[in-house]
This record gives sequence, C-alpha cells and structure tokens, in this order.
Amino acid sequence: MQVRSVLAAAGLVAGLAAFSAPLAPPVTQRYKVTETAHSVVDLSAVGQPEQVTHLVTSYWITVTAADSAGGRTLKLVIDSARGDSIVSAQPVPPEVFDSARGITATGWLSGAGVLENPTGIGERGIQAVNLLKALYPKVKPQAKNGDKWTDTTESTGLDGGMFGNVQVRRVTNWAVNGEETINGAKARKVDAAFSQSISGQTESGQGTMSVDGTGTGTASYALAADGRPLRATVVLNLQLAVVVPQVPEPIPVNTATNTVFTSIR
Repeated sequence: MQVRSVLAAAGLVAGLAAFSAPLAPPVTQRYKVTETAHSVVDLSAVGQPEQVTHLVTSYWITVTAADSAGGRTLKLVIDSARGDSIVSAQPVPPEVFDSARGITATGWLSGAGVLENPTGIGERGIQAVNLLKALYPKVKPQAKNGDKWTDTTESTGLDGGMFGNVQVRRVTNWAVNGEETINGAKARKVDAAFSQSISGQTESGQGTMSVDGTGTGTASYALAADGRPLRATVVLNLQLAVVVPQVPEPIPVNTATNTVFTSIR
C-alpha cells in the first residue's frame, strides 16, 4: 500500500506539472540614470588645499528579468553614458564614458525580494553591479501600504575604486507609503532611511591604507505589481577617515551621491 500511495502521489505531481502555467516571457525595462557625485578630500595633513570633485553623469541602461527557479534572473547592461558636468583636479577624458557602453551585471532576485549574487562582467563590471544594487531594494513582494520593517545587511566595497574592499554594515528602516501611477501602471511607494558603518583596509601605491567612517542616506522607490522598479532615487552621504602610511593625520573624505532612475517606455 505504501508503494502504491507513493506512486499515486508521484503521478499526481507529474500531472499537475504538465498542466501548470508556463513561465512568463522575459520583461525588459529601460531607464535613464542621472548620478550626481560630489566629494571633498581635505589634504591639509600633507600641506595641500582641499581637492573637490563634482561629476554629473547620465547613463542609459536596459534591465532584463526572466522567471527562474522561484525567482527571477536579472541582467543589466549600460547602453551608453555621458558626462554632463565635470569639475575635477584630474581630467576625465570622454573615452571613459564611451567605454562604459556594454558594461554588464547579472543577479538573481529571490521570491523573498532579495537580490543575490550580483556579479559584474569585466574589469568595470562593478559599475553595473552598483546600479543593479541601487535599483532593486530588499522589499518583500507581499509588503502592503502601511507596513514598516527594519533590516541589517553586510557587504564588501563602496565602489570600484580605492574603497572596493572595505566592509560595510547598513541598518535600514523601510515603509510602504501608498501608491502612485507611472506611465499608466500602478506602483507601491516604498521609502527607506539608513545608516551605515565602514571599516577595513585597502592597498595603494603608498602601501596599506585603513578606512573608517559612517554614512547616512535615503531611498525612494515606485515598484510595479511584478516588483519591477518604475522610479528610484537613492541618496548617500559618507564621512570617511583615511589613514595613509607616513602621513601624520587621517585624511578626511566627505562624499555625497544622488542617483535617480527614470523608467523609459
């Protein structure tokens, strides 16, 4: 009887699988991304003036999502990039933006709304990874208006540059604050405020440097019923202290970044 019951159950599962709904076709969404980054490096410890950098960059990206194993695979490709405004002690040649074309990142969005294994392709893949991580917040699909929650995440790296190996611990307070309509589609409004700590070491031409600091920020999203972001704004402010070998005092580094994603039909 037990064997017969097992065979019957297996047959029922197979029959249900045969008549289950097919996977939905991949969904492609394009965005324009405007990123404003402002940084001030206080070089008074080495007898030099402040170094100020202000960059406004526009990206056009394509994100493709496909159903997979209880979640969705994601692929982000930078289609093009442009420097809109550049104030920097170090010149930024146009080819830096031209070469961004085709930079790609992939990841998997779990059924719980968590972006897992974001991976960049190539030496500059971290640029696409950072965009993918900013675009897909950690939001439960069933979260409804009025819900609030807090989560803690730990990650490695602030960007693809000198701070790529430091440890970041972030505590985020989330809230779903109603609905809005974007391009004819209803979307949940999800807002966040977060604080984070940064610490670690990184290598440079001058030797091993240590980095410590804090950060605060906010984020706002409009998420379609299928979880697809239709709008996103992420603001991050960092206050860092960088200890450089043979420099008598830590070097303060303050940065402010504002990233806006606008969906394009």
